[in-house]
Amino acid sequence: MADSYLPRAEYEFSGDSICSDSVDPDPLEQFRCWFDEEARSGERDGNRMALATADAQGRPSVRMVLLKKFDSTGLLFFTDYGSRKAIELEQNPHAALLFHWPRLQRQVRIEGPVEKVSREISEQYFSQRPRNSQVGAAVSRQSSVLLDRQGFETEVKKMLEGEQDIDCPESWGGYRLLPQLFEFWQGQSGRIHDRVLYRLDSGTWQRSELQP
Repeated sequence: MADSYLPRAEYEFSGDSICSDSVDPDPLEQFRCWFDEEARSGERDGNRMALATADAQGRPSVRMVLLKKFDSTGLLFFTDYGSRKAIELEQNPHAALLFHWPRLQRQVRIEGPVEKVSREISEQYFSQRPRNSQVGAAVSRQSSVLLDRQGFETEVKKMLEGEQDIDCPESWGGYRLLPQLFEFWQGQSGRIHDRVLYRLDSGTWQRSELQP
């Protein structure tokens, strides 16, 4: 009996072509351009990204998180410092990001070392979060085993209904990925996709094109 594969998606790529000469020399500016185009194209959810980390033995894990800011200093996201991703970043402070923007038939991969941001930055962002998000960060010990769901929800409800300001927990804060590699992927007909790679070399971004 022949092997059974998943049905082929009836989808044809037809994006505008890119090459190493047509993109911005600065990958952050190219990312900004695509990010803004994605924001104009749909639901303004283009800050969703897959974050891949690995432990000290190189065993990987991946999850979706939200990009909160990007500029010349790097790409910023926040999490619980006791979560699996945070523990792995302590063991192996390098990570990879993937943005998938299907409306524009695009992907962007970014790789580099990761560092914690200052306490001031974490507290400043925390103060701007909705109260329910503040409560979630204050009550949850992310990635720990949940032994008492009812008790957990009771604690959340009590804090939500309270009137006191919620301080940023010491166990919660931000990370910044410092890019050393960008890859911009643009879907093309026949799966002959465009791939432009930027690699940081002695402080200068070098561009090349990859086979699909």
